[in-house]
Amino acid sequence: MKKIISIVMTAVICAVFSACGNSTSNDSKSDTQSSAPAAKKPSEKAAELLDAVTFPEMVSKDMEFAEYTLGITADMVSEHVLYVCGSGAMPDEFGIFVASSADAAAEIKSKVEKRIEYQKETYTTYTPDEVYKLDDSFCELNGNTIIYSICANNTKAREILK
Repeated sequence: MKKIISIVMTAVICAVFSACGNSTSNDSKSDTQSSAPAAKKPSEKAAELLDAVTFPEMVSKDMEFAEYTLGITADMVSEHVLYVCGSGAMPDEFGIFVASSADAAAEIKSKVEKRIEYQKETYTTYTPDEVYKLDDSFCELNGNTIIYSICANNTKAREILK
């Protein structure tokens, strides 16, 4: 069901962007315009990841949850996507945080790394069969964007979230 909703939301976003396009002809475009594709938004990357990687039931979480579990406050980010396993029985989660400043980005990265370490400690005794997901989990900083993933295919997650 969530995959269907993600696909519909992605289609709606694409329709909105195409409706808001420049109405001038291609002949009048400046030669200085870049032909590189636009960077994907965090929500688009999340939808792609949910379609490409097998997850348990995942639930999107708001900033209130991010503050409670990670210590990340709304003033630290300009945009975010955060998904966690709905049942809590598995460590699967991933997130993208666009920080409001370089200092906030470094702080968010530190808080996410602490979360991953906490999850490792917790799941080692809670559900040891799931710990392999944490062994190659990652948290990376690129500019002011922090990405992280804990899942069965962190390699694929890294590729999509970058």
